[in-house]
Amino acid sequence: MTTSVGLPLRIRVEPAGADVPAGAPVTAGGGLIARLDLGAEATLTVVLVDRPAAELRWLFDQVLRKVGKALELSGPVVFEAGDGVPREVAETLALDLAHRFHGRLVHGLGAEVDAIAASEAIYRGWVEEDPTTRTSTAIGADIAAWARSRAKDLPVEVTVYGREDVARMGLRLLMAVGGASEVSPPTLVIARYTPEGAESQAPWMLLGKGVTFDSGGINVKPYESFVSMMKNDMAGAALAWSLFKHLAEGGYPRPLLLVIPTCENPVGEGAMRPGAVVESYSGLEVRIDHTDAEGRLILADGLAWATEHHAPERVFSFATLTTAALIAYGPYATPVHFATPEIEGALTRASDATGEDLHFFPRRIWHFEANRDEEADVKNTARLPGHASRGAGSRNAGHFLLHFTDRPLTHFDIFASTWNWAGDAPASGWGATGAPLRTLIKAFDGLAD
Repeated sequence: MTTSVGLPLRIRVEPAGADVPAGAPVTAGGGLIARLDLGAEATLTVVLVDRPAAELRWLFDQVLRKVGKALELSGPVVFEAGDGVPREVAETLALDLAHRFHGRLVHGLGAEVDAIAASEAIYRGWVEEDPTTRTSTAIGADIAAWARSRAKDLPVEVTVYGREDVARMGLRLLMAVGGASEVSPPTLVIARYTPEGAESQAPWMLLGKGVTFDSGGINVKPYESFVSMMKNDMAGAALAWSLFKHLAEGGYPRPLLLVIPTCENPVGEGAMRPGAVVESYSGLEVRIDHTDAEGRLILADGLAWATEHHAPERVFSFATLTTAALIAYGPYATPVHFATPEIEGALTRASDATGEDLHFFPRRIWHFEANRDEEADVKNTARLPGHASRGAGSRNAGHFLLHFTDRPLTHFDIFASTWNWAGDAPASGWGATGAPLRTLIKAFDGLAD
């Protein structure tokens, strides 16, 4: 039985070593101390421990889950951080509370926290939306409508290429994946942000996989491969868009290029066939070894086309690219491939602050060559030799993309981190986690100079 608390709930965090507060204990584990006082007002005080931000977020969330089972919290929530609590820790806990309490949170940490919370809400909302409404057409329409609404105050322009355009432009891999769909047809969305004074600079490309629903195609995805959750297969597009929008609206000093190849991967008479050989936009022939390895195909065409037509300085790609990322690295983790030392440093500092785990992997020739094929130039299911053939799925898939651009590429395989697979991701119910958007925002701020 729960107790209804309509009065404000005050949540206060104190630094490690602070005095133990009064109130009923809330078991947290990990050395965290939490006390709940239902006096004149409901007050939850948490004494933090010296642990990484990722663990503090998880422990803090466990406390809130237990309090939520005991109290029916219906009033406003006030968040305070005591002296000695690092600001970055306070900010990331406040962001988690902002999602949990849906507009009822009061804090004194500034407008940037609210702006990030709003961007995370857009990201989560797109990922969780029904795939019959969050279609490729809707993605293009919404981004174009945003650009029109900001035309007077933001230097942005958007072009949406529909099915006929995509076919005419020679994006044959994108057509192969989505050509059988009428609901969510092959579409390429391009948005460019060019701040004043930076017109001569090459943009940084944000490339997002936008498979609005992944049936697996003719190699149909079984239930055990999470087919019931495959509306989340456009999370890369949602992440790239949310990051682009946030940076542009914040007056980012560098030009940005948003590239979203988007469609669904249907089962049907017009669907791509296993064994088909398709000439990509770049001219490389690709053998479709398995129709459920579709994300790398649409990214390859979008990457090659945008490299040729927009000449980016560097590329950041985001995709729920492989279930191997979840199998190999577990929930919450984001494998990051090919980051330069500068970018890895910025991302590491940001993830240490935000509590979103990143794991870095370099470029290696054997993963690049694992994508070669005897019939075509490359195939869409890379394999290492011998008994290692089933391993390294995330790395092999990332290396596939390197065949389609000559620009420096940093690739994020977000399959494990963007969805609450384990059920206990901080500040997440069933569905999207919002990761790793806050880390990317902080990292890009650090890279701006």
